[in-house]
Amino acid sequence: MPQSFVRTAAVVLLAASMACASSATANAAGSAGLVVRIYDTTGTASDIRSAAIATASAIVADAGISVEWRDCTTTSGEARCQRTPGSRDLIVRIIPAVAPGTIFRGSALQLRMAPGEMSLPLGVAVINPVTLAGEMATVFHQQVRSVARRSGVNDAELLGRAFAHEVGHLLLRVRAHSPAGLMRGVWSIQELTRNRREDWLFAPADRQRLQLNAASEWQTSRITSQR
Repeated sequence: MPQSFVRTAAVVLLAASMACASSATANAAGSAGLVVRIYDTTGTASDIRSAAIATASAIVADAGISVEWRDCTTTSGEARCQRTPGSRDLIVRIIPAVAPGTIFRGSALQLRMAPGEMSLPLGVAVINPVTLAGEMATVFHQQVRSVARRSGVNDAELLGRAFAHEVGHLLLRVRAHSPAGLMRGVWSIQELTRNRREDWLFAPADRQRLQLNAASEWQTSRITSQR
């Protein structure tokens, strides 16, 4: 068999496999059926909460992941908010403040006001250590509001970034943080005021992992539905 034919066949097979992978990722992004439920226990104004959800949604969508966001604080009468959360339902709750003396490890998002100052926890995500499934994320309202006031950042924008960061942990299935991008473990006042776009989006490595996880979730869902 001519070597040129073999090389051509190999190229065709490689292109086909890449197309299939791309198709699976695209289907995952559009059909994974992921839902994020927001539960607010603080009485935050609904317009602030809506703006925060819009910010978080745009950040996650920029990474190529399609997620349905539901404010279950105000739409609790809807069936999707009433039913028991399934494997595709991610929970994010807003609570007033972190309890005094709480010690966080791993996935806690911290805000450093200034070099040498103690960091403020903005949120934390709970990852199942066995299944690595994201169980729930929590954002601390008083800390977020305090940081927003001090940095001059809009409340809703900072709250939305915190939402996206914590949901990132649930979707990435990791407690660890990244050296760059939204999934940094420590944010600073300087970064907030400088407001570089790349600081508040998922870094390329995190984007890739998000898409691979979404593709895996989509494939699992497809196999399950065909049984």
